[in-house]
Amino acid sequence: MNLDTKWLEDFLMLADLQHFSRAAEARHITQPAFGRHIRALEKAIGQPLIDRSTTPISLTPAGRQFRTVARNMIAQMEDGLKLLNGIEQPLQNPIRIASPHSLSSPTLLDLIDHVNQQQDMPFSVDILRVDCAVDSLIQGQCDFFLGFEIHSLLQPPFSNVCIGQGDFLLVSATNSNGEPLFQPSAEHATPIIRYSADSYSARLIEQHQPGLKPLHTYPVFESSMCQLHKDMALRGKGLAWLPDAQIQHELAAGTLKAIDPTHYRFPYQIRLYRNSAPLRHHAQQLWQQLHSDIQQGWQLSRAWHATHTLVTD
Repeated sequence: MNLDTKWLEDFLMLADLQHFSRAAEARHITQPAFGRHIRALEKAIGQPLIDRSTTPISLTPAGRQFRTVARNMIAQMEDGLKLLNGIEQPLQNPIRIASPHSLSSPTLLDLIDHVNQQQDMPFSVDILRVDCAVDSLIQGQCDFFLGFEIHSLLQPPFSNVCIGQGDFLLVSATNSNGEPLFQPSAEHATPIIRYSADSYSARLIEQHQPGLKPLHTYPVFESSMCQLHKDMALRGKGLAWLPDAQIQHELAAGTLKAIDPTHYRFPYQIRLYRNSAPLRHHAQQLWQQLHSDIQQGWQLSRAWHATHTLVTD
């Protein structure tokens, strides 16, 4: 198979801009020449990559898969050239993972430590909002997405493995006696640290709201980042909904306390997602290793309620 790397770059630009003339202009070539490059690439691949019947143009299923392949080929070539020319010492074929802030530490770091117990592998991590991380996986900009349950990724062309369980808990900072600073009350409103309406965590809480005991609260701070919610809760600013994986040390130390977890708790799963494009060497090793570990009963994390006795009414 004869492939010109310029064809790959042309294809990726077209996939991004979804317009032949704008992509040709961005690549500084004429549109007829640009079109010939795309047709030559499709002929070399043996598959139509571009659906020209849509407005704007879109990728065919084969085109979506090849987009990831093309990105990997160009990245490997650029890394190799930098190494040959002594420009820098790049990571060799790193495993590229996108993750939201809420699972970056300690969950993602624990996953990397687990994998490297068997074999040291290079990692490149992007910490993004959930929607951006999902898009990064779809666009082939990462090998894996570490996240919660995302319905759009639970079906082909994506695959996933469940590597952990957890609980979202309503928590409060504690006083010197270890008692929570805030308790929900039907008589008066309690301050709460609220997620931005467009954040994934806000949508997750809203989804589970019907099954939870009603809360009478008023917001004192708003952010999409779980880490800021944790910091504000520790400063005693109000109640906060947080994933147990992010606050395990604070819960154990008693600086944060779960509030009435029988009524204010809902479960989540931690999943590692990939698309159907072939993975590079290290990424494929990780995928196979996790499958083997899971078959032997390994889990990265277990839900808070699994090790605590819940008091029921």
